[in-house]
Parts: sequence; C-alpha cells; structure tokens
Amino acid sequence: MRDFKNAVLSQSAADAMDAPDPAVMLDALEHPETRFGRNVAAKRNRLLLTSLRSAYEEMEELQGPDAKQWNWGKLQYNLSEHPFAAIVDDATRAKINVGPIEKNGSAYVLNVSGYRASDFRQMSGPSVRVVVDVGNWDSSKAVNHPGQSGDPDSPHYRDLAPMWRNGQYFPLLYSRKAVENATEKRIKLVPGRAQP
Repeated sequence: MRDFKNAVLSQSAADAMDAPDPAVMLDALEHPETRFGRNVAAKRNRLLLTSLRSAYEEMEELQGPDAKQWNWGKLQYNLSEHPFAAIVDDATRAKINVGPIEKNGSAYVLNVSGYRASDFRQMSGPSVRVVVDVGNWDSSKAVNHPGQSGDPDSPHYRDLAPMWRNGQYFPLLYSRKAVENATEKRIKLVPGRAQP
C-alpha cells in the first residue's frame, strides 16, 4: 500500500493518506495509464516487483525461509478476550479467554475477517451466522462464537469456537418436540423471598 501511494501521489499526499481504497488501487494496476503518468507500464511493473519483493521478505521474517510452510492461519488469529482478562491472574485469564485460534479469511471474502496490521489479530467479522429454513424450521442451522454459555466452567463455554472457525453449524431447532429431544439440561430459576 505504501509503495502504491508513493508511486502515484506526491510525497505530501502520500503522507496524508492512511490507506488507498483497494478498488482504486486494483483499477490503477489494471489500467496504469489512469494513475502512473509517463512510462506507465514500466512504473506499474516496477511497483509490482518491489511490492512482491517486500512482501516475500516480510513473510520470511514472519514465518521462515521455506515458503511451502507459510500459512495465513499462523499469522491471523482470533482471541475472544474476556472483559476481566486484564485484572485476573494468568490461570483465570486462560480459563476465561477463548483463543488464540488460527483464523482464515480477510476483509474481501464471504466470511469477513478484518485484522489489525500490527499483530494480525482479528478485529472484525461475524460472531453469529444463521441459516433459516422457513419451510422446515427445524432444519435451520446456526453457530455463534465462542459457545452457548457464559459460565467458564460449562462445557458449552467455548465448544462452538472450532465450529465457528471451520464454518460449521449446529441445528437451530424450533419445534417444542425437537427442542425437548435435544435438551441435555434444564435450569430452573425460582424467585426467593424478599429480605426485610
């Protein structure tokens, strides 16, 4: 991105711009005559080779010299950090946080996964996905991250995280019979007497 800005903008404009719009950048690379001034093909090709070299060198620093071992999921990760994580001890933090989990995707795919450039931590994306079959409600499916319980001692606190990561779903049951057949535990809340 930095190389592209410097190739098509003045230094002051490049310094003022945070990041170019990917659509504008791709269009300029496909149609260099729109942005690169004179010697358009040579400038565009030099930019591509320079960017590729920089990216390759950065990947060698991040994941080693063997390109066959490089893996996006080893860089990008998801961490569901509990609000109390900063004030508890390490053992409790490990119990209440979910992750880090290797994460695939980017901002430009169906399973959107925006990440922080400084450390590749996922910062945006879907936490819940639902597919509803209005013709047969019990055939609906869903997943939410990281689980279906807010209790870190529950087996359902983080059990959906691997499914969420892999694009899998659980049955989102609707009818009373289907829900009762799948019920594994009931929690009954009974109001106490008011204290004087």
